[in-house]
Amino acid sequence: MKICFARVILISLLTINLAWAESKIAVPDFELLDLTMKLSDPQKVAEINAQEQQKLRDIESFLKRGLNNKDGFSVIAVSDEAKDAADKGTGYLFDCASCSAELGRAHGADYIIIGRLHKPTYLFSYIIARVFDTHENKLVKEFRSEIKGDPRVAIPGAVGILVNKIDKLLPH
Repeated sequence: MKICFARVILISLLTINLAWAESKIAVPDFELLDLTMKLSDPQKVAEINAQEQQKLRDIESFLKRGLNNKDGFSVIAVSDEAKDAADKGTGYLFDCASCSAELGRAHGADYIIIGRLHKPTYLFSYIIARVFDTHENKLVKEFRSEIKGDPRVAIPGAVGILVNKIDKLLPH
């Protein structure tokens, strides 16, 4: 009887600890993949580059804030230096599951989200986010959202949908 009671208590404690565990998610800065035709006007190029950099900052900010606001998630910061040291070039971390997982593990994360703002044309862009499991060195899921129109409206909406999908996908 005592052994059975001890097992019930042990199982209960393990279940409670699992319920209180948070999923730690590393979110390094997103990269820009701009496939648009290069313009010859340097002033226009600088203006467009500034707009794209602002879009990247907005995406990252909304994503980190959105995940932090979800119960059971803890966002882990990844410094630019750490990301640059792990990244061998555009798309390297995005395409290499084990490399991304290693970067996430180095920061104590369970998952890492490697993101890209993919700009095939001046008319629209895609937010592409890949979620990697740092313990299993594998891609868990890729999410894509189109950004079209006013970025002040399109980016928060697209990132909000992304946060909800991640919330449903990952344990917490």
